[in-house]
Amino acid sequence: MTVRRALVTGASSGIGTAAALELAREGYALWITYAGREAEAERVAEECRAAGAAEVLVSQLDLRDPASIDAVTDRITVTWGELHVLINNGGVCPYTPYPEIDIDEWDLVMETNARGTFLLTRAALPLLRAAEGDRSVINIASIAGQVGALQTGIHYAASKGALLAITRSFARHLAAERIRVNAVTPGPVTSAITDQLQGEGRAKLEAGIPLGAFGEPADVAWIIASLASERARFITGATYDVNGGVRID
Repeated sequence: MTVRRALVTGASSGIGTAAALELAREGYALWITYAGREAEAERVAEECRAAGAAEVLVSQLDLRDPASIDAVTDRITVTWGELHVLINNGGVCPYTPYPEIDIDEWDLVMETNARGTFLLTRAALPLLRAAEGDRSVINIASIAGQVGALQTGIHYAASKGALLAITRSFARHLAAERIRVNAVTPGPVTSAITDQLQGEGRAKLEAGIPLGAFGEPADVAWIIASLASERARFITGATYDVNGGVRID
């Protein structure tokens, strides 16, 4: 049986951790990345091994740095030579009010969340093309990219809106090669990011969720794993909402 191989960025906490564990339970070989939390990433790697992953490797990745992106994809090329799944989860989410956003912070968010995802996806394409069977890219966007900034910064909403456009564009360009590209748009989910939001702001956000509470990373991870599965081979260019009813089409 062929082992499916997946790269999961931003796997040291939250949705990235939950997605890695979900794939580990399905026997994937995993390459997980972290931005600055090495100890947490190594802990996640151990949990994934215990959960049944065929293999787990860990790399530091700075999505703002093209050299860092190339270093990770080069390591994967030498070690594995292929990828079946790329999960673009890494990102940053400052809660800075729009009057206080300076140019450096704007660039940090856009370069990490939008440009970095584009560059990593493009760099990973030779690995995806080298794999046999179903191949897919899954981008973790946000409800903020659909409805605008609720509590997050406007730069975060803008970067996630760009990510949805990147998703649809790659889906169109890669469909002929049968490489699928989809997005997942979480609403408020318990994580290190939403833990930044306390007091009245958090209460206001929670009160606006029709299902009455924040989601959990696992609520998003099972959809990510489903989209990564060969059973989703006829799904591309789609956006899957996981938001507790905040946005209903």
